[in-house]
Amino acid sequence: MRRTTVYVLVLVLLAGPFMACKSSNEGSWWGAGGGAVAGALIGGIIGNQSDNKWAGAAIGAGIGALAGYIVGTELGHSDEDADKGSTQYQQARDLFDRGNRESDPQRAIDLYQQAIEVDPRFPEPYNNMGLRYVQLGKREMARGAFEKALQVDPQFQPARDNLTRLNSGSL
Repeated sequence: MRRTTVYVLVLVLLAGPFMACKSSNEGSWWGAGGGAVAGALIGGIIGNQSDNKWAGAAIGAGIGALAGYIVGTELGHSDEDADKGSTQYQQARDLFDRGNRESDPQRAIDLYQQAIEVDPRFPEPYNNMGLRYVQLGKREMARGAFEKALQVDPQFQPARDNLTRLNSGSL
């Protein structure tokens, strides 16, 4: 009977990190926390069987945290990540890619603007549109495009770099 209880407890504790990962956009951290708790409890139970519960709990917590973090990273994606597989995103991405292949700067800008109309949530079309404006000698339009890319994603480094280069005169 005791062994069955231990097995059921182990299964319930193993499911904890997976459930925590699925319920949060910060899945990797929830997974790590849930994994650490589950690992510590499982390690403590196993360690208790061998009269070394603290070592078992510590090792279990470490392994559980690592496993939970890995699982959480894979399972805990935000809604925006899920949208990247959407038709709208793919259509915008296709227009963006066509703009990148276009040799005529004005035609490329038109394709980037179409991509933005379809899905304004990714910064790459704004950034590349800024580069094409530079080709056309429209520096203020380029500045606005780089700034818009940074409004969409403040962490988008290519737009930040291009804006810095534009302001310094090296672009």
